[in-house]
Amino acid sequence: MRSRYVLAVAGIAVAAMTGLATPASAASAGAATSATSATPASTVIGIEFVDANYQGATYTVTGGTCTSTLSDVDWYINSMPAGWNDVISSFHSYANCWTKLYENINRTGATYGFIGDSSYVGDAMNDRASSIEWS
Repeated sequence: MRSRYVLAVAGIAVAAMTGLATPASAASAGAATSATSATPASTVIGIEFVDANYQGATYTVTGGTCTSTLSDVDWYINSMPAGWNDVISSFHSYANCWTKLYENINRTGATYGFIGDSSYVGDAMNDRASSIEWS
C-alpha cells in the first residue's frame, strides 16, 4: 500500500474545535501536508459527523484531490485528534476521495469502507473509528 501524503495532525493546532454535544458545530482539522512539501493543501477531502444522517458536530479534514484509485492511499490520519476518537457515525467524502474508517489507531483493526458517503457507518463501526484513510 503506497501512501503519498500524511495528514499532519500532531503538532498542528486544531482550529475552532467546538464541543461535540452542539449540533452543527464545526471543527476544522489541521491541513494535510505532502510528504515532499511543508505547504498544507486546502481542499476538503472529508467531513466526519458525530451523529448518523450527517448530523451533530463535524470534523472537516483538508488535503488535496485523491487519485480515484483504491490501490493506493492518498491521505490518512493514524490517530484521531482529541475529542474525535470513537465518535464518528456518518461522513461525506470530497475531492474524488473514498473514505475508510479503522477501529484502531495506525489504521488497524476492523474497517468500514472505502465508501464515498455514508449516512450511517453501521452498528459494527458506529462510535469506534480511531483512524481514517482516503483513497
